Amino acid sequence: MKFGLYSALIAGSMALAAAPGYAATVMLTIDEFDSVQTVKDVPSASFVNNSEVADAGVLGGYRDFEVLNTGATGNPEDATELRSEAGLLSFSNIAGASGLGYITYDGQDDPTTVNTTGLGGINLEIGTNPYFAFDVAYFDRNVFIEITAWDMLGNVVSYSETLAAGFNPNLPFTDLVGDPGFDWTQVGALQFFVDSSNTEISVDGQLNSIKVVADMNVIPLPASGLLLLGGISSAGFLLRRKRRKSS
Repeated sequence: MKFGLYSALIAGSMALAAAPGYAATVMLTIDEFDSVQTVKDVPSASFVNNSEVADAGVLGGYRDFEVLNTGATGNPEDATELRSEAGLLSFSNIAGASGLGYITYDGQDDPTTVNTTGLGGINLEIGTNPYFAFDVAYFDRNVFIEITAWDMLGNVVSYSETLAAGFNPNLPFTDLVGDPGFDWTQVGALQFFVDSSNTEISVDGQLNSIKVVADMNVIPLPASGLLLLGGISSAGFLLRRKRRKSS
């Protein structure tokens, strides 16, 4: 019995010594698309349909949508659409149609322009190795995407890719290239662009959320933990001495 207790104490001491801290993941929500917003554009229209929605749950409190149909051979109604509702962002094109859409976070402004300082300097560098995490429901065909960020000093970085089956939904900040002095702790605007004009027609896709995810810095063991280590070691030493005396 004494040996079992002694072994348990030593095992606990070794476990604590081997784990002086722990790493955790932190997240910042850009958008979970709970608020209702819809923009549509038809081939016969000469304007770009756009809107802005106030939503306290999105980055900067406002979301801008802008959409443009670039070609359709089918029904000219609602050819290209961006829709946010019930936790889903949908980009859809009717049969034979192609189009493009912008989702912009830059505070309250004209949804057809980008206010590059509209977010006022939001810190997206919430930990180490930060990345954009796209919770993609599906994309049924190849589509071109581009992500652009502006900081408060006017620096710009971007990333573009044609998404195909098996793409990685996580985009590290380090993959966005541009001005070398870009400051992720002072972001002024953020824009996501999707375009099926030069990829495939009739593209439909859905996204559940966009978030920033990062590793939290290792948290050192607090002083109470160090005292516990010392107490366990002392208890183990006393038990061992007692066993030797009794033998």
